[in-house]
Amino acid sequence: MEIRHLITFKAIVDMGGFTRAATYLGYAQSTVTAHIQALEQEMGAPLFDRIGKKVQLTEVGSQF
Repeated sequence: MEIRHLITFKAIVDMGGFTRAATYLGYAQSTVTAHIQALEQEMGAPLFDRIGKKVQLTEVGSQF
């Protein structure tokens, strides 16, 4: 688990979406997605439910 992945996770939660978090952090959206995929792989469960352009924390994501 890398600190930059945790920062990305927090930015998504605070900003309300992957695109806004990418803009805030100065990353490409694909980088934000890759960070979350790495976290989800390490956790063994999805952290977000992706509903169209909207994201919501899953139960695992909320606990994390």
